[in-house]
Amino acid sequence: MNNDMADQGAENNAPHTYDRKELIEAVVMKHKKYIDEYTTEFNELGSKMKELQENIDSSNKNRTEVMEKIEILAEKRQLFYHQAEKLLDELAESISTEDFSREKSHVMDKLAKVKGSLSPEEEQKHVESILQDISALGSKATGINDRLSTIRDRIKDALGYKIEMSSIDSSEEKFNSNMSSYEEGIKEIEPRYKWLENRINSHKEAQGYWEKQPLTSDKQEVEA
Repeated sequence: MNNDMADQGAENNAPHTYDRKELIEAVVMKHKKYIDEYTTEFNELGSKMKELQENIDSSNKNRTEVMEKIEILAEKRQLFYHQAEKLLDELAESISTEDFSREKSHVMDKLAKVKGSLSPEEEQKHVESILQDISALGSKATGINDRLSTIRDRIKDALGYKIEMSSIDSSEEKFNSNMSSYEEGIKEIEPRYKWLENRINSHKEAQGYWEKQPLTSDKQEVEA
């Protein structure tokens, strides 16, 4: 009885014999297991990197659009102030009174100042004063109110562009902060992402190699 049990124990401890087909299938399954595991994490990191890159691209695009819009508004502001000056000059040429010329020069001096770099609040105060002066010019000559109204409209439009520019969030600091956050996120993920990519390719190559091997050959032994 004891000998039977000893024999049975010896059989249980004996190395299991695998044939070539079993060995190859086991190796292929091992590589497939790693490929599946790594691919899951690889895809997750890939999605995160894609999202971060899209944020970078979107931020750059928005930044470009904002700066282009501000540039256009600034050009329009200058254009409308210039048009107001030109219309005022043309009006003065048709009126030869010294009083009108003096008041017109006073308005032109104010317009030159308001075209500079002022805060929206400061510019609005200057414009209000200029508009009052232009209205006062109506008492210096007859039949010019319509032309003065056009000049006032140009100045109001110019101020409107200034106010619109100030309402646009063009903070360089905020933009740089967001970009830095996105780029740091990619830097943290990228090494692991590339490592997974290399491991997946390596296991796929090994899997492909073993799948091409013939399944019939002499038996080989390995311990289970």
